[in-house]
Formats: sequence, structure tokens, C-alpha cells
Amino acid sequence: KQWYQRRVRGIGKCVIAGGDNGKLIVVDSVSQKKKKEFSGHSGSVNAVKARDENSFVSAGFDGICRIWDLRTGEAVKKFTPSAWGSASRPKLGSYITTLDVWEDWVVCGGGPNLSLWYLKEDSGVSLLDMGNTIPSVVTFVQDTIIAAGNDSFIYHWGLSGKLKYKVTSKLDSVSDVILDSRSRDRTFLVAAGAPAELNVFMDLGYLSHTVPYLTIERACATFPILPNDDHRVCDS
Repeated sequence: KQWYQRRVRGIGKCVIAGGDNGKLIVVDSVSQKKKKEFSGHSGSVNAVKARDENSFVSAGFDGICRIWDLRTGEAVKKFTPSAWGSASRPKLGSYITTLDVWEDWVVCGGGPNLSLWYLKEDSGVSLLDMGNTIPSVVTFVQDTIIAAGNDSFIYHWGLSGKLKYKVTSKLDSVSDVILDSRSRDRTFLVAAGAPAELNVFMDLGYLSHTVPYLTIERACATFPILPNDDHRVCDS
């Protein structure tokens, strides 16, 4: 069975993977033995993200975001973004394609518009309006949320839902973004998608150059631009 890149995340010495069967497994990264299995999703798991050393968030085709406790194996909270009227896009469906988590905040979207949720409350906090665009990637960068999808733009929002920037790339659609903030002088953002090239942005918004014919993995190996989390734990 194939476990896709966006469904695999590392927590400490463990790797968590979600599959097409709706299940998530926890594997010891040293012994490579399965430690636990989580069941709850009724469709494929499209996104997994570590929250802290004891919990993680998952979402998928069933349109439900679940927060899991690694110690008990139970879902301690769940919410359905499409049920929040502000985010609902019935014509596009209820499935979730991407999410990210930062402390008690979760941002997610897919068929529903991107929305920000505070885990201590029972409803969405902010709508991150992408029109009819379906997001493929979203990430927190301190108090900014960056997202992209099946159009040419890279969106930057504040936690209030206010759009800060809408940056135009040279891609027809954006499937992934990677941030490198190690430089003291500036932050780089690399976007990949279709056509098969990378767009490299300086200071998150200025398009510096493009790199054709490289996959995102090869580009990470070639350039000093690396992911800022466990984004590349496994891809098969």
C-alpha cells in the first residue's frame, strides 16, 4: 500500500501515516515496527500534522478534522469545516485536502473554503476566502497563514482573516510551498506545481527566479532551501 507524502508526519521517534482506508498507523522510526493504529475516518486520510509530542491532527475525504491523543489512541476533539456556514462551499464538496496546526490553532480547507479554528471553541474563528480555489497546501508562519492551490496565487493572511498579500506566481497551479528563514537578511519561499518548475520568492513576496525541470525533492538537495518542519519524513 502506498502512503503519500502529505499523509506522513513525524513526532519524536515515531512516524504517523494515514492511508486510503481511513486508518492511521504509528510506526517506531528506529525499529520500524507498528506501535498503534487509529480508526475513525470513513474515507481516505489526506492530511496529517503533529500538534505536539502527544497529539496530532488528521483530516480527509470525510470532511472531518480529528485531534488525536497518542497516549490513549482516542480522538479528543473533532469538527467539520463544511458545517460552518461561512466556510461551506456545497458545490465543491466537504472533503479536506490540507491543514496545519500551531499550538491551539488549526487551519484547514478543501471543498470548504480555508478556515481558522481555535481548539478551545466549537466553531470557526476566521474565514480565509480563496474564492473557488481548492487549497493544496497551507502553513503557519508565526502570525501569518500562507496557502496556495489550483490557481497561480500564493495567499498571505493574518489570523483575523484579513488578506495581507496575494502574490502572483508563474505557475498555473501550486501544489507545495517550502519556507527557509535561516538567513538573517531575508526569508525565502519556494513554490512548486504545474508546469514542472520551482518559483523562488525573496521575502515571501518578490519572485526572484524560476528553476525548471526539477522536482521539489531534488531542489531541496540542490539548493540551501530546506523545510522548516518534518515535511519530508517519507514519500512512499
